[in-house]
Amino acid sequence: MKRLLTALLALLLIFSFTPALAIEPDTIVYPIEKDPQQMDPSLNSYSLSSQVLQQLFRGLYKLNAEREYVPAMAESHTLSGDNKTYTFKLREGLKWSDGSPLTARDFEYAWKRVLNPEVASKAASDMWVLKNGRAYAKGEAKIEDVGVKALDDLTLEVVTENLCPWFLALTATTSFFPVKQDVVEQTEPWTKNPATYVCNGPYKPVEFSSMEHIKMVKNENYADADQVSIPNLTYVVIPDWNTELTAYNNGDVNVSDNLTPDSVAQYKDSSEFNSLGRIGIQYCDFNCELPEFSDARVRRAFSMAIDRQALLTALRLTYKPVFGYVPYSQPSLTDPAKGYREVAGDMFKYDVEEAKRLMAEAGYPNGEGFPTVKILGQSDNEQKMLVQILGEMWKTNLGINYELQNLESSTYWDELDQGNFSVDRNAFTCDYPDPVANLTIFTTGSNAYENRWDDAEYDAMIVAANQIVDSAEREAALIAAERYLVEQMPAMPVYSMEDTFLVKPGLTGVIKNVIGHINFEYARFE
Repeated sequence: MKRLLTALLALLLIFSFTPALAIEPDTIVYPIEKDPQQMDPSLNSYSLSSQVLQQLFRGLYKLNAEREYVPAMAESHTLSGDNKTYTFKLREGLKWSDGSPLTARDFEYAWKRVLNPEVASKAASDMWVLKNGRAYAKGEAKIEDVGVKALDDLTLEVVTENLCPWFLALTATTSFFPVKQDVVEQTEPWTKNPATYVCNGPYKPVEFSSMEHIKMVKNENYADADQVSIPNLTYVVIPDWNTELTAYNNGDVNVSDNLTPDSVAQYKDSSEFNSLGRIGIQYCDFNCELPEFSDARVRRAFSMAIDRQALLTALRLTYKPVFGYVPYSQPSLTDPAKGYREVAGDMFKYDVEEAKRLMAEAGYPNGEGFPTVKILGQSDNEQKMLVQILGEMWKTNLGINYELQNLESSTYWDELDQGNFSVDRNAFTCDYPDPVANLTIFTTGSNAYENRWDDAEYDAMIVAANQIVDSAEREAALIAAERYLVEQMPAMPVYSMEDTFLVKPGLTGVIKNVIGHINFEYARFE
């Protein structure tokens, strides 16, 4: 392992890059790795894009400075006796950034647009929570059957498919943001030009410069504009994390979100360092369509043969190994003093002997006859090291051969979609603080589709859990579903995510939600 780490460190490249913009007065400068992939919130399923969209839009609810969900565009809501019908009363006088009225009808239009099969939004499954949402997306129901309806300009009625105690948190996520119909349906793409970009959040864009920066200014038509203290916000593109650290050290940016091990080592004991739990995991998909990975015993063996702590140590990462699909930051449904992971416990462990036994039972003693494993990763240095370490552990512990392929982001996801891999590197951050969020992504047709694993029994377990009102019974049902998922092991959990970021002294009120999206609405210069 030491020899491997030395060789990989020799491959590290530090790219020379100088931010295009120096910090101007009354301006936050925040670095991102590349251009946001999607500036239309109804179509967005990318975390990087959400970092931008969370400054430009607001939903019915939002996160306040204390990281609590509070009304945003909504003034209040009521809930029916069966806990499935939400009636939201919107604030009076809401406006879009262009000064035109924003009403409940804009929310109805936007949510149904996400589900519209002709729009083909990658966020469509987020709306399956609505009554008939999934059925409409599949062509099995009419648009008027979907459980969202504007009763008048200020009243929005929402009916959920199942019990959804986390629904208010969902309304603060990007796919639930409103969009203006006549803007998004115009002939020219509305997201490409600040002059045609209409939003409703704390900031609005004034300049796009691809692979350089996005300039935003305070949106005076925002409903809570009086809470926005800093008038200028600039996102500057810095592709390399080492260069980002240099930019932060030099004062070229005043917030840094992409921390290298060197960043953590330099700042972890300072007041500038912030660390928060994130409701996501890093995992590796097995291509379950391949004959060798169609056997759950093989998938469990591969997962049990990885020493996660050694992997994280070699990568100089401070995250926690995880032995289940729900991260440490998801709350328990029964014990407010504990997280779900603490209540559920580890569901498997690092056990090379058991892994070897499972491989032999599956017909591959000491790896004999097992095809060469094609491990696919992205081209950044951390992922190159990660996939090679995984390959070496499988070779040492299971006797299998492997080959590596590292690709740029756009090509990488195309290869996954086409199934051109044996094992990949993947991650998912969920949209709301409830353990069912992390478990739902593995249901048929949901977000974690790359492993090509569909299981009707697992789907039914999640559906059944979502019908349970009693918190203790629901948590027990989710624990049982997760144990079943671990037995099947369509993907290999690796570590639980943490959010670490740096903020310069004198800048306060920079917060993050449990999804990992930064929020500058409450930021202040002292």
